[in-house]
Amino acid sequence: MANCPKCGYKLRMIDIKADCPKCGVNMLYYNHQERLAEDADKAEEEHIKFQPKIDRVKFAFIGTKLSIVRLVMLLIPIGMLFLPLAHVTVNLPFNSIDTDVSVLNLAMDVVANLQFDVIFAMISGSALTRIAFIFYLVAILGVFISAIFAVLNIPFDAVSCSPKGFKRNVTLSSCGIAFMVLSIVAFLVFNAQLTSKFGAMYSGSIGIGAFLVILAFVGIIVINVIIKKKNVPVKYTDVSVYVERMEKRRQEIQEMEKAIAEANAVTADVE
Repeated sequence: MANCPKCGYKLRMIDIKADCPKCGVNMLYYNHQERLAEDADKAEEEHIKFQPKIDRVKFAFIGTKLSIVRLVMLLIPIGMLFLPLAHVTVNLPFNSIDTDVSVLNLAMDVVANLQFDVIFAMISGSALTRIAFIFYLVAILGVFISAIFAVLNIPFDAVSCSPKGFKRNVTLSSCGIAFMVLSIVAFLVFNAQLTSKFGAMYSGSIGIGAFLVILAFVGIIVINVIIKKKNVPVKYTDVSVYVERMEKRRQEIQEMEKAIAEANAVTADVE
């Protein structure tokens, strides 16, 4: 149970009134003004600590013209993933397939429809297609992981002004490039394997979208390097008014406590 804020009386379960059973003070309103002042001090102290973080996030997004350009460029790799990443043509006796492959096709046809079992069946069921579809699976995973890094670039842009912001931004884009290159290489191996096994029945090629994704990531790295070289300082909000007000209240409290202590000392001497 709680104690009375004035006399320290330990409250019992039956003490349901607002007044202390021992000293009679109204516990809800005792030192009400002082508690409000303390809450105000805590709120302003949190504001002083949090405001620089808000300023850095705001500056990272729209602090300069280059920051705005970077924000726009962060969206480009995501858009490029919806362009044709590859083109596949399959000529069968009673059916033909002639389609472009993009992250949307992969998401809808493979992930949403859970057709990974077909790929695994091609890997485990036939030695003729095993190597080809292992690399096809690697190519798909490379596209999705590259897409993840493209998406991660956006929220992490908010902390670009932190000490590790530049390294983090370059690392994320570099990983996006690496996995897209891995996807391209894996698709080329898949393509070569099926072409050697099925000849004129199958043909495939890398689409322009795959190279544009890489170029978009490179563009993000370049803009981050330019921003780093410009080294424009963050514009912080002036919080000196809050600091001065808090310091003034602390001094008033210290003077009040000192006066109370002196009064108590005088009272003790008189007694």
